[in-house]
Amino acid sequence: MTPNKKKAPTEAPQAVNPLPSGGALAGIPEKNRLLIPVLLAIVAIPLLVHLVIIDVNPDEVPLIGLATYGDFFSQSKAFLLFIVILLIFVFGILFRKTLFQKADQIPPAYLAASGVFMLLTLLSAVFSEYRSIAFWGVHDRAEGAVILCCYIILFLYSFSVCRTERDTQHLVVALGIATVISSVIGFFQYIGHDLLFTGLGKALVISPWDYDKVTNLSSMSESGRLYGTFYHWNYAGSFAAITVPIFLVLALNAKSWRSRILLGCVTLTALWILIGSTSRAGLIGVAVAFIFGLIVFAKMIIKHWRLSLSCIAIVFVAVIGLNIASNGQLFARIPTLFSDIISVFQTSKQADYLSKLPVKDVSVQNHTATVVTQSGDTLKANLTEENLTFQDGNGQTVKMEKKNGAFRTTDKRFQNLSVNFVAMGLNGNSIGMCINVDNQPQFFFRIDSNYNLQLTNSTGTAKIDSLETPPSFGFAGKETIGSARGYIWSRSLPMVSKHLLLGAGPDTFVLNFPQNDLLGKYWAYGTTNMLVDKPHNLYLQILLGEGCIALLAFLTIVILYLFDSIRLYALKKTYLPREILASAICLGITGYLGAGLFNDSVVSVAPVFWILLGAGIALNLQNRKERLKDLSQQS
Repeated sequence: MTPNKKKAPTEAPQAVNPLPSGGALAGIPEKNRLLIPVLLAIVAIPLLVHLVIIDVNPDEVPLIGLATYGDFFSQSKAFLLFIVILLIFVFGILFRKTLFQKADQIPPAYLAASGVFMLLTLLSAVFSEYRSIAFWGVHDRAEGAVILCCYIILFLYSFSVCRTERDTQHLVVALGIATVISSVIGFFQYIGHDLLFTGLGKALVISPWDYDKVTNLSSMSESGRLYGTFYHWNYAGSFAAITVPIFLVLALNAKSWRSRILLGCVTLTALWILIGSTSRAGLIGVAVAFIFGLIVFAKMIIKHWRLSLSCIAIVFVAVIGLNIASNGQLFARIPTLFSDIISVFQTSKQADYLSKLPVKDVSVQNHTATVVTQSGDTLKANLTEENLTFQDGNGQTVKMEKKNGAFRTTDKRFQNLSVNFVAMGLNGNSIGMCINVDNQPQFFFRIDSNYNLQLTNSTGTAKIDSLETPPSFGFAGKETIGSARGYIWSRSLPMVSKHLLLGAGPDTFVLNFPQNDLLGKYWAYGTTNMLVDKPHNLYLQILLGEGCIALLAFLTIVILYLFDSIRLYALKKTYLPREILASAICLGITGYLGAGLFNDSVVSVAPVFWILLGAGIALNLQNRKERLKDLSQQS
């Protein structure tokens, strides 16, 4: 599908800064040495899994109920990213003459937008109410202002070192290695055998000095679903949204059968990550990239329609085969995706969700916790030093019997309610009270030394004065769509007006979200015991964290790149190999941005996106120069 490659113009030999004899980089051409940091980042950061035990920021402790936290997927990746950035600065000093030869070629618009994004990110952290978290990130995400600035450095460095088509090919090879390894790990997770938590896996991901600190270690994977090394299956979907379009385009346009088979195999592994993760965000990202690809390659697809249909048929058969082999589990979540899309445009009949819950209100006063059911019946639980008694709204005693550790009644008004005592506190050494609804723990109360009750969270570390009904915008009655994304977005959008210019600070979403909206969570999730820690939308994440100007700067970078790519590659009948490579990267970027409508930025995947974005812009610049050179030679 591609014409014969033209002979590349002869390049002037570049000077090489000699390293000490026997150095680790001796013998490697200088232009290839410059790629080492980005190659390390693109392979190692997504794959790295290692336990890091951290002290939780005091502002987070009441929310999560932990003073220390063992993280496998974010802190170690963030630390490795710091090492990569350190390498970039070292290489920038050692090879400054070679590196900065291209610095003046960075398009001013990209450079300015990058600077604005970094500046606004740092300012948002400086002025954040939670400054420490805003700079370094929350315990299990580690994506504060420092990491966001590292992304921009990666982006600019990637642009500067990807000087030729060959350089970008090295990045694609590295990405392929990460894809294949992660897919193998994901396969075992899918069949219920997480390699990361086998004896050998534990030896690799847990340092010897931390072994005695680890208790109750279990896999995050479920049989029939994978998360790879990305912390969550949603982020495996974001990674697949990048890799599936890239390797599919390269496989379809490979010149030799050997390359086509090799790239086809990598494409299948990326497709496996996408489907095995069951990430609907990933599916949407690939769908967006597919539509974009149809537009870009429309003329070539029509010209080679037989081959195009054959390729689509092969992919279709492969996917159907995988679905059959998994007893339909691969496509299990797709119907809900379509139903959610349809429900967005339908008028909801359940706009007043508060009238649909079994409980209308919960309150507490001194020794008494009060529950009002949807039918208007009131149950009061009175705690004293001697015992726990129950009354209805008229002061009549409600007889409760203790069965299986919980107080239950045969009174039809309150048959779905039960009460039991639970362990609370950071060390679980305090006693609290729990009201269960339909045998599910929903409302928790701390008990002080005088037997007074305080509404709290499941760990007993947060103080909830009353059930909060926060401001909401949109998605009325549609809170449950997209795995409760409708609920998250409806509560998040009103937060924008409070922090429009600078945002609330990177990675502080969990601290600013109305976590006391217990009834709203009950409706959206089926439980009140849910900590909403991210907006599940890349663009809303930037808007709430770093503010509207930072979001505009980010959008400027990606929109300029996408429009530039459309001008260069859309609706051509034939493509040079370097143009195919650039188009493939563009579709990968598009896939990530599409998945970003339902997923957040995360340190497991974001470095790959920023590196490829820088390489894609550099490749566009090279292709434009070559095109102008060809036109001048023809004239």
